[in-house]
Amino acid sequence: MNNKGIVFFDVDGTLIDWTKGIYAPTKNTKEAINKLKENGYLTVLATGRPKNSITNEIEDLGLNGYIASNGAYAEIESKVIFNECIDNKKLKDVLNFLEENNIVYILEGQERNYVLDIDNEKVIDLVTRANLGIENFTEDWDKETVKTSKIISIGQDENSYKLVCDKFKGEGLAFMANQFGNTFEIYVSKYTKGCGVEHLLEKLGIDRENAYAFGDGENDIEMFQVVKHGIAMGGYHKGLEEHAFDFTEDVENEGIEKGLKKLELI
Repeated sequence: MNNKGIVFFDVDGTLIDWTKGIYAPTKNTKEAINKLKENGYLTVLATGRPKNSITNEIEDLGLNGYIASNGAYAEIESKVIFNECIDNKKLKDVLNFLEENNIVYILEGQERNYVLDIDNEKVIDLVTRANLGIENFTEDWDKETVKTSKIISIGQDENSYKLVCDKFKGEGLAFMANQFGNTFEIYVSKYTKGCGVEHLLEKLGIDRENAYAFGDGENDIEMFQVVKHGIAMGGYHKGLEEHAFDFTEDVENEGIEKGLKKLELI
């Protein structure tokens, strides 16, 4: 591909901010990304969400590719590069432990998300608030065969997170607490956004000097470590600061547009 470089965009807290009721990219963000593409840059989503939870409003941006599920899945120009899943034996051990401790969970697959009870209040609350699309969820699955890249766990209280971390520490899994209630993520530790970005840069033959990324969360740290220019959105996680090349404003104050202009990419 003949291009000047590549720009990766996180979703939640970067392109949109559902905590503030911003469920779609703003007009300015859309125009800025269109201009970026016109100027010869590839644009790729890099999100913790699975592919099925990328909304129509995000898809309408017409990005060149997707890195989903914190780097476990990647595609470019509609061609899947890799799609890594949690080993089913390990998955079964984790899910049994969650159930024994009354921790509600969602399994994220690229095509569907899987739950035990689609009418569970905690599930409905999270799906509604994060605009994940209840039509993407199913109760029809089996622990022995289901393909999932990440487990979203909704604990009873703040102790649930520590309980799970202590139980599975050192078993090749990563754990990340979220800002939403007692929600936390469980995924294979070697698959991060940084891993996905690195694979994509290598495949496309793009030097990190020409790679940019916008993000705000803890799971953007590894991505910022891989690209030369990591731009932290307003309201960023404190752990992201030392890895940021520069800073911009939040979604509400047109951080993408302002950041791209400051970088002189548009």
